[in-house]
Amino acid sequence: MSFKRVLGQEQPKKILQNALQNNSVSHAYLFYGQESVGKKLTAIEFAKALNCETSGPKDSCDACASCRKIEQRIHPDFFLLEPVKSSPTGREAAIKIELIRDLQKKLAYLPYEGKTKVAIIDGAEAMNPQAANTLLKTLEEPPSATVLILITSNPFQLLPTLVSRCQGVKFHPLSPPEIKQILQQKMTEETESFPASELELRALRSMGRVSRALEEDIGSANVYREELLDLLAKISFKRMDACFKWSKQWGKQPGQIQSVLDELLNMIRDITVLKTGSRNTEFQNGDILDRIRPLAEKKSVPALLRMFDSVLQTKSALAGNANLQLSLDHMLIQFCKAA
Repeated sequence: MSFKRVLGQEQPKKILQNALQNNSVSHAYLFYGQESVGKKLTAIEFAKALNCETSGPKDSCDACASCRKIEQRIHPDFFLLEPVKSSPTGREAAIKIELIRDLQKKLAYLPYEGKTKVAIIDGAEAMNPQAANTLLKTLEEPPSATVLILITSNPFQLLPTLVSRCQGVKFHPLSPPEIKQILQQKMTEETESFPASELELRALRSMGRVSRALEEDIGSANVYREELLDLLAKISFKRMDACFKWSKQWGKQPGQIQSVLDELLNMIRDITVLKTGSRNTEFQNGDILDRIRPLAEKKSVPALLRMFDSVLQTKSALAGNANLQLSLDHMLIQFCKAA
């Protein structure tokens, strides 16, 4: 059963399966939620269910000719649009008006082989204004036997008129157990390989995203964490030598500093959660809670909140090309004041 391939996301799957079963499928959907949580996979499985030759009405067989063609992206009634870079060296990918116009031509005809034409626009926020306005015309007068699915991690970047003409389906971050299951599945399929000891840590640190779990450099993260644990333990005006030593070191590494600051935010967040005694909370640093707990015992919640805010301000300043060394020095002075 194809929807079983989508781990987690029970509510989105229920919405789509009810629509299939009740024959109330909308002409347009907006799948939104943070990146890499299963939005595109769910859209593809929905397309299979709409065109499956043998199963239904709530799912697909995942084995008939139609299902296999959609999986291989060769079904004549299935279209997947994604942002494209204008050149190999281009910085930003976009969905331009030419792609939308070409899609409109293909949707103008009745299904060639299947029951329903399905068009998925992944990264819909990458449409330029001309492309978005052209697509709006299709949503206002949708072709028969056609379903459009827009996928985005930021619906606020889309035209409100586009959003209003789609049925919204929200996708949530995946839980660590679901992330771990996906990693194990990929290792079974031999598409990825990780030491078994890393699986739990990758799942904990994934922030609900499969891509982060797959791509994070765990070795570098461990180095960052060791340094930050030492820094947070020494933060005080009496140990400004250690503070400025750390800022001088990272002041020479602009390419990595945003990752280090993200790590610092995660650590302060975990310390704060421990301090407040919150339960049923997933810790980004769950494997080293025994080392974080002493820091939680020493620092007050107001101090931790001021430190967290200082890191956010530093990240924002650096994004605006502020001086790296001075920004880090200022952040650590604020830490000392808070402590």
